[in-house]
Amino acid sequence: MNLFRIFLLATFAFITHVEVHAQNSYFTRVGHVKVNAYSDLMDMEADNYQIAATFNPTDGSLKFQGLLKSFVFDLGLADRVLSDKRINVVEKPKILYEGKVVNMDEVDLTKPGEYTIKVEGTLYIWGYKRITGTTGTLIVEKDGTLNSNAKFKMKIEEESVQKINELMRQYLPSALNINADKLGLSRDFYIVANMKLKPITKS
Repeated sequence: MNLFRIFLLATFAFITHVEVHAQNSYFTRVGHVKVNAYSDLMDMEADNYQIAATFNPTDGSLKFQGLLKSFVFDLGLADRVLSDKRINVVEKPKILYEGKVVNMDEVDLTKPGEYTIKVEGTLYIWGYKRITGTTGTLIVEKDGTLNSNAKFKMKIEEESVQKINELMRQYLPSALNINADKLGLSRDFYIVANMKLKPITKS
């Protein structure tokens, strides 16, 4: 009888652990990623509101990805000139980040509030791979929803930036009547990720 009771208690504890683990996973399909690059005369911005993201606080693992073709570019007047010269997204179709929140011991998901998180991982975009870390914020809402915000910085190879700059020098001056020598974009690209993650529960 005692052995049977122990077996029942162990089974109940296992089921409870599985249910809690399932509830502690978070997901969204409508995350937002913005990519920025700057020059003296203009900024290049691209937004994607179709980012899928998952977060598992048990081990702090965080992942988000989206299709490059889902990015909407904002180049101001230049957008009309470069609309047919945008980045080829066939060979490298996705933006992907795989990382981890390394200070989960400082975050209490049962207590609503704003927490500072430290993230480390690998970012893949336009064929580039960068191991990067950053500091972001994680807001725990009263309904259990998580809002996260993080900003990453990556440097693009000089030859790739030169291709973009040459394209701008070739097509923009005639349309905008500006000095082509001032068009060069910086090698620094900034990626801002905003996610509203809801808990995954199993019935």
